[in-house]
Amino acid sequence: MLKKTTLAVIGLAASGFAFAGTMGPVCTPGNVTVPCAANLWDLGIQALYLQTIYGGAKERAAINQFNHVENDWNWGFRAEGSYHYNTGSDISVNWTHYSSDTGQAGFIGLIPVAPFISPFTQANQNRLDQINVVAGQHVDVGLVKKMRFYGGMQYANIQTEVTNYYPSAFIPPLAQRSPISLFDNSDFKGFGPVLGIDYSYNVTPAFSVTANGATSILYGTSRYDAGYVAENVALVLSSTYNAKKIVVPAFEAKLGLNYAYTMPQGVMNFEGGYQVINYFHALKTQPLQNPLQPILSTDYGLYGPYFGFKYLGNA
Repeated sequence: MLKKTTLAVIGLAASGFAFAGTMGPVCTPGNVTVPCAANLWDLGIQALYLQTIYGGAKERAAINQFNHVENDWNWGFRAEGSYHYNTGSDISVNWTHYSSDTGQAGFIGLIPVAPFISPFTQANQNRLDQINVVAGQHVDVGLVKKMRFYGGMQYANIQTEVTNYYPSAFIPPLAQRSPISLFDNSDFKGFGPVLGIDYSYNVTPAFSVTANGATSILYGTSRYDAGYVAENVALVLSSTYNAKKIVVPAFEAKLGLNYAYTMPQGVMNFEGGYQVINYFHALKTQPLQNPLQPILSTDYGLYGPYFGFKYLGNA
């Protein structure tokens, strides 16, 4: 009897130990694959509706308050083309262009002659041209997630031109009165590596959520040129110039939706979303446009919606 009881206890303990050590269902990760070998091409165009924003140093003295210039929303575009080869590899070129003109009034600032403080109106122009040449690799993560990793080179040309128009003032060197204007210009041209990733999640076979993130490091020249001019005789009353080689980090982010319409000879993709672009410390400025202030670095950024289409066809 004792032997039977002992064997029963040992058997129960062994079965309990075996149960405690048993693992649950084993999760199998999704497969990461590349597309089958194919030769394809695509062409696309996007309309951009963006607004420019500068860093905090680029301020203006407004009547009764300190304020920065609110640039107008304006249209730009992004054109792109790619050649796809092998198993998901591609070479891609894209060009982003944006420009905006803004006119504002209600500001007050300094002038180099009496009365030294004067109201003014302002014309503000800015422009961005960005060109990327990159190589990419497409991968499928499971059935609904797709990713594209890419890297290459980026060129950026940023220009801002600001002109203040002041009422007529007495100019001692001329012994007469003349309207005064202030030119306040800064630009950056740089070139460097860019890395990024495109991501899409298929909600249905035709409809997907898309995201993009990219970063670049550009080396180039940032210039600043400012001065006061007596308009009647184009006499420069004072001027400041600065040029410096700098390294500018930049980033770009997008979040959007894509609809793919399959056609007999290819696929037409309709896409739209929201994007942000920022170049850190790319431009130069003097706070409140005061020639006695030090020259500081300031950011240049763009943000707003985009929409467009891209056609993918067989080579």
